[in-house]
Order: sequence, then structure tokens, then C-alpha cells
Amino acid sequence: MIASSSSTPSRATGPSLARLVGDVPVERRLHHPADALVIIGRQLELLVQDEHLPADLSFGVLRFSLFRLHQGRIAQLSRVCRSVTVYGEADIEPPTMPGVTFVALQPNTPLCQEWFLIVDSPGFWAALLTQAVAERTGGTMRRYRFEGALSADERIVKRAGLLLSLMQQQPMAPVVQRDHFANKARWAQIAYGLATHPECKRLNLLPSLYDLPYLLEILTTAEQSDEQTLAEAIQVLRSAGTLGELCYRSDGNVLNPAVWSSTRPMAAISATQGLAGQAAQQGVPALGTLLAGSLDQELLPDALSAIAVPIYVQGRVWGVLLAGLHEPEPHDAPTAQIVVAVAALLGQIMSGRAIQQTSPAAMPSFAAATAPAVAAPPSRAVVPTVPANGAASPAKTAPTFSPPSFPAAPFQALNGSAANTQVEAPAATAPTAAAPGGFGLPAWMRGGQVAAPPSSTVAPAKQIPPGLVLAAPDPFNDRSWPMLQKRMMGALIAFDQRSAEYVWQEACGVYATEEICTELLMPVQIAVGEGWHRGEVSVAAEHFTSRFVEGKLLTLLNAYVDSPGGPLAVIGCAQNELHELGAIMLSLFMRWSGFRVIYLGQNVPNTTIEEAIRQIRPQVLGLSATTIEAAHSLTEVGQIIARVEPPRPMFIFGGMAFYERPDLRSRIAGQFLEGDIRQIVRQLADTFRK
Repeated sequence: MIASSSSTPSRATGPSLARLVGDVPVERRLHHPADALVIIGRQLELLVQDEHLPADLSFGVLRFSLFRLHQGRIAQLSRVCRSVTVYGEADIEPPTMPGVTFVALQPNTPLCQEWFLIVDSPGFWAALLTQAVAERTGGTMRRYRFEGALSADERIVKRAGLLLSLMQQQPMAPVVQRDHFANKARWAQIAYGLATHPECKRLNLLPSLYDLPYLLEILTTAEQSDEQTLAEAIQVLRSAGTLGELCYRSDGNVLNPAVWSSTRPMAAISATQGLAGQAAQQGVPALGTLLAGSLDQELLPDALSAIAVPIYVQGRVWGVLLAGLHEPEPHDAPTAQIVVAVAALLGQIMSGRAIQQTSPAAMPSFAAATAPAVAAPPSRAVVPTVPANGAASPAKTAPTFSPPSFPAAPFQALNGSAANTQVEAPAATAPTAAAPGGFGLPAWMRGGQVAAPPSSTVAPAKQIPPGLVLAAPDPFNDRSWPMLQKRMMGALIAFDQRSAEYVWQEACGVYATEEICTELLMPVQIAVGEGWHRGEVSVAAEHFTSRFVEGKLLTLLNAYVDSPGGPLAVIGCAQNELHELGAIMLSLFMRWSGFRVIYLGQNVPNTTIEEAIRQIRPQVLGLSATTIEAAHSLTEVGQIIARVEPPRPMFIFGGMAFYERPDLRSRIAGQFLEGDIRQIVRQLADTFRK
């Protein structure tokens, strides 16, 4: 569906979302290329998609012609979100997509120069608001960068949504009940995802988290030991305003103090005592007003209330973070939300370290021919809802927001009764995450779970396989070639290898390998290359795509053995040529057609050609050239072959250089390859059969 903004503003007038973050200090503002925005936005998209959040998503793409770069990702999101609206200048007719509304902006208005992504749901909200700024050198515009901010502020998200609804003269669909604990824990997931992204340092992604300084401080210790990170977390909580902080490690039926802020020594406690024991046993946060003489009041003498949050490492409760609060009512305390975020981030960091230490080989590589059998990247986050009140205060009803597609949590909800910090209970059984296909995603942090009184009916622990693995693909995906191409292209330009692997895995389960090469990998590579030529795709994204595609093709090439007795072909790249895709593809299809193939790779020097021909005696020599310089070098190759005594190999050549300079084809003593690669190889095979 396509709509239009009803107003017809004059040049440079109209609403602007970027102004909503105009008061962000200059040193904290984003000033990044489009690559960075795509990666940041992709983290938000993946969270919504992975957790099936019924969010309202608003996406500003400058102009509709740029939307095709993101169409595959948005198609996936439209099946999950409550609504998806795309804004841009209508320079082309947008595609028809179920569940997606396109709003045509008036040309030359501020929103036509703004790249934005707004996510609003009961359990997570975010706003990435930026505007394009031309960078000039010597008065000449070099490229665009984007200035703005990534905001976790509920007020900013609401104002942005209201502004867009007013522009369309439509009522804004309200989010009635918000789960602030779930939101904070999901932001910890976003923070960890950005900090560990392969492009984090190159694109300087961490400053985008200016709105969450307490998470930023902890991330600075992410490469240190667990003890140092825990100590930093205690310091961060103290700076945020908590009144006493203590981190326990769970050792069977005992909680041993690991790090604390008090100057006095701390003793171990039973895993059934106090708020910490309740959180450890049930695997959900426990909040309470502190009673005089209680264990928690003795541990946190300056606090009026407290919160205990379990720390999940690789899907199991590793320990508990206990913090005192100055508010008598802990459920509405902003510092309690920060404690939840810190505990979630600690679980992310420690899970990541555990993966690296125990299973470094589990990380997926570009060369993986198929996606791993089981799935889920390292704990994407722990996402909570409001737990139960403490001993002296009546229980509140928590927002019951949990995606129906997720399995029910193994923990009982609080049936309207207050949590008692001094209740004795049986020995704790370590709870595990109830997320499908992975660890570190406890159900309470997805919403709808509250602390329950200690119970002996806690579900037994599940064994979670270590390592980074991939989730099973969605069985309801449209697996037509156009949709697979759009999805893979959208993932690759967002540097999202995980989603690209999903598409690869789905295609491998439906289509023949030959079709996947010609109908998926090569069209995506060509489309990204054309996007780069138009200035729509960055050099880094084009290289990332090439590396992914090359890896898949090389893996396939190495997976097949030569046919005994077949014609021998030597294939490679011309002198000074570094682009391998064409040569790899030719090698692969020739091997499938019965040729014995020796692949020489990049930059085959002319000085070695004659020696190689005399030593190997191939029946076919094939070289590719993408650059004009490399194409010129093939003239000498034809002369070299002419000097070799018979039998001489058939010399075949091709590449983009010969489309840019067709006149070069006639200068080379060989056969120029043009057309469908399958037909080319069939003709070659027929020639040698005769």
C-alpha cells in the first residue's frame, strides 16, 4: 500500500525527526557513513525478528529507489511486526508488499534527507534518527555522512511516532503497557551485538550507545577477565545510584560472594535465602522492600528496597546480581532497570568468553558450504518483565507479553501474592534459558514472567550445546529466486553474515547447487556491484559480499573431485587481476561438466604461463580479467601460447574489462567467452567429446 504525506510544503520546510535529537552534545552525536547506520539498524531488526516482537516499525530510506537494498529484510519483518511503514521520496514506484505501507514524501523536505528507523513495542523501543550531511573537500562534495543519534528514550520514540502520524493525518496507535525491564535488557543485547560486530572498530560503532553510558563503561572491560568485568559492573551500579552491590556465584546449593562494594567481608549464603536465593532458584528477578532484621537488610543496610537479578551464562544461571535501592518501591525505580540491563550484559559478555575458550572452531566462516545444523548466535539477550514485589508491599500485575511461538517458561508466575525475602525453600535447581535454539535468553527477559515463591517444581536443567550455531530457517519463507536474492543482498550489505547463511541454507534445501550459483550467488554479486557503481552501496559492503560469494564458490569447488580421464583445464586470473569470481565460477562449472580443473587463483604472472603449459600440458587455458590493465596483459599470453610446440591448449578468456573495452577482444589470440556460463561450458565439453 502506498500513501502520501498530505501537506505540500515548500522547499526545506516540513517535519524533521533529526531535530528530536538535536540537543545531543556534539561529541556524542553520530557522524557515520551509511554502512554504520545499516549495521546499527540491523541489530534492532534482528532483535524484533528473532523475538517475534509485534512492533510498529517506521523506516526512512531517503528515496524509494534505495529501498530495494533493504526489501528482503523488510519482507521478513513484515510478517512479525504489527505495522511496517516506509518513508521516502517517490522517485520510483515502490513494490507491492503485504503488510508494508509506503508513504511518499514531498521532494526537498527535511525527511527526504533523513535516514531513520523507529521501533516501538511493549517490550522494546528505539529510535535511530539521522540526517544526511555532505562532506566537501576543496568545495567539492565527496560523499554523504549521517549525523544524529541512536536513542533509547521512550519520550523520543513517542514524539517521533506522533510527528509521523500527524504528517499523515492519522491517529497514532498507542503502546498501552510498557515493560521497562524487558526494554533495558534488550538494550544490553543491542549493546553487546554492536560491541562484538566485526565492523565495530572500523566504523566506530560504540559511541552510538551514548544513551546507555553504564553499558558502555562495562563494554570497555569486555576483553578482560570475568573478575575485572564484574568489578567494573559493581562500580557502574554505584555510580548509577544503587546503595550496596553484591555479585554471587552459584555453586550448587550455595551462593558464594564473587565481588561486592562493601568494605566488610561477605559470607556465602544458602541458595534458598533472601532475594538472591529466590532469583537463583526461580531464574527470574526478585524485588522487595527490605524488612528490619532480614538477611537482605543486613547485606544492604543503607537501602530501602533491593533487586536480585540472575546472570545467565550459556543458558544457565551462573550467579545473581544483588543491588540496594533508595526508593521504597523497587518496581518503579529507574536504578532497578539499570541493574537488569547490567546483569543482562554481564551474561552476554561471559557467555561470549565461554564460547571462545571452549569452542573457538564453532564460529561460522565465509567458506562454510552449508549452515551448521543447530542454531543461535551467542546469547542475544536476556529480556525481562516486572518481577514480584518484596515482603512488605503488595504484588503488582506484570505486563503479560510473551510471543506465542516461544515455549512457555518453566517457572510459575506469582499468583497475586507478595514475595517473601525470608521464606525457606528446598535446594535450588539451576534454571536454564527457555529460548528456542540457543542460550542466554531466559523467558523472564522476554516478558510476561514474574518472580514466584520458591517451589520444588522448577524444571530440570537442559544441556545447551556450546558454540555459535544457526537457528533453523523459517519454514514459511517465500523461497522464490527474487525473494532469496533480496534477502541475501539485504543481509550482505548490512554485514549480517548470520542471515546470509540462513538464506544459503534455505536455498540448499530446495534447489540444485548449479541453480544456486547462477540464480542466487551471481545475481546478488552483480546487484551489489551495480549498487556500488551507483553510489548506493559502500566499497566495504561490496567487498564483504564478494568475500562471502567467493567463499561459497571455493568451498563448492573443493568439495567436488575431478572426473578421471576428463580434459585438463588450467583456470586462473590474468596478471595483476585480483577479482576471482568469474574464474572460480568457470572452474566449478567445468569440473561439474567432466573437466579436470587446476585452479591457479589470482594474479597469474605471464612469466609462468609458458612453463605451466609445458609442464602441465593442459587442453584448455582460461584466464579472466576485470580491469583494463589485466586485459592488456592477455595479449602477451596469446603470443606465449603461439611459441609453445604443439599440442597447444585452447585459450579462452573473459571478464568485465572486455565489456568496457570491446575492442580488446580482437587483440587477443584466443576465444572470448560471452553469455550464459552453463551454455559456454556445455559447448566446451561437446567440443572435446568430439
